[in-house]
Amino acid sequence: MNSRKITKRVWKFTRGKKTRETSTLVREEIWSLFVQDTLVNTFLCSGNYLNELALGYLAYKGIISRREDVLDLEIDHEKNRMQINIAPECKGFVSFQVQNDAEKRLPVEPDTDACRKLKSRKGEDLVVDKEQVFELMVQLNEQSVLYKSTHGVHNSAIATPDKIIVFRDDIGRHNTMDMLRGYSLINDLYMGDKILVTTCRVTVQIIDKIIKMGIPIIASRGITTDLALTLAEEAGITLIGFLRGRRFLVYTGIERVIGE
Repeated sequence: MNSRKITKRVWKFTRGKKTRETSTLVREEIWSLFVQDTLVNTFLCSGNYLNELALGYLAYKGIISRREDVLDLEIDHEKNRMQINIAPECKGFVSFQVQNDAEKRLPVEPDTDACRKLKSRKGEDLVVDKEQVFELMVQLNEQSVLYKSTHGVHNSAIATPDKIIVFRDDIGRHNTMDMLRGYSLINDLYMGDKILVTTCRVTVQIIDKIIKMGIPIIASRGITTDLALTLAEEAGITLIGFLRGRRFLVYTGIERVIGE
């Protein structure tokens, strides 16, 4: 794998002066994902954790639901191609092919079954103290090494109330979610008692992804959109946003957040 960042000579204009300096850029790669030799997606990504990215995306699309559904995965770094063969009993791929018409599909089709499952787990809900929320963002920022040098990636992590379990970054915020979903599949990680911590803007597609991951709490440095809030309320998700310094907003699901 190539370095995830490169340096380039640039001209810098500041306070009326023009100087020659070196700038650090994040690397962007184009990768194609094939299932049974059929192209299912093309990723603009950092080219990291490709196995997780591929499996997480397929799980999000309903093509697979467990790691045993994948018979083999080949990654060709010369052609920037990922090839996955899945078990014949996986009916999700057939459904994906039938529905994969951009003119007939919405960008997000919320999974009502997944929403119901999240709501049905109210009895086993976790709670998080406001101080733990602050600390999780501190931990996320501490691991954001590539962002500090390039300011060109999004950062996301799966966490317990006490600590971050796994961290991923990428040029695409959706890619970080798919990587984390892929990680959970590969490692059989239960997500119903976890928190998604991220720096990205929370859109309806981000909420849709964490619903399908089964995560009940999301805490983001970014703001949320109205559609994201509506879907989070429908699914019973605790949505925390604008988490910066010593402040944050709880848009919905305040019952899971402890503190005055």
